[in-house]
Amino acid sequence: MEKKSGYLLILLVLAVGLFLLLVYPGFFRRGGEEPPPTPSPATEERTTIVRLYFVNQEYIQTGREDLPKFKAVEREVKFKEDNLINVVLQELREPPADEGLSTALHDRLTIHRAWVEGDLAYIDFSSENLYGGSLQETLLVHQIVKTITGLPGIEQVQFLVDGEKRESLMGHISTNEPLSLENL
Repeated sequence: MEKKSGYLLILLVLAVGLFLLLVYPGFFRRGGEEPPPTPSPATEERTTIVRLYFVNQEYIQTGREDLPKFKAVEREVKFKEDNLINVVLQELREPPADEGLSTALHDRLTIHRAWVEGDLAYIDFSSENLYGGSLQETLLVHQIVKTITGLPGIEQVQFLVDGEKRESLMGHISTNEPLSLENL
């Protein structure tokens, strides 16, 4: 009987060891050494050129309708697969200094989160500091939609405020449905 229990004990120890080896492959490593992490494709940094639209200051100062409201600037950006939209929104906050351009996406505006689902980009603004006249709202919405829909695979932008769809961002342009270049 004692021989049987000795064999059962050995068998149990081997089974537990095999289980730990299969479930936790690094369990029996010495010194706590971990293998180097294998980089996943989603975390690899890549570079691309994006077209950003900035507000034409000459249009703002003169109000001349024959001038373009926006001018395009191409810029090389570094991004990781899952954060291109966030990188682009950050780039929109930084107009070129010497070209007479500005941005409607000023530093006081906070974006809680931005993400893409299918061909639709979501941009969730904080309600804090989200106010202005019709020109300010028009410039903000148009600048973002023109830029973001220029990214590969994105056709529309849904604006949110504090995580919810709203009639408008600042009271002048309807944002309760996704916007595209065709319905600006």
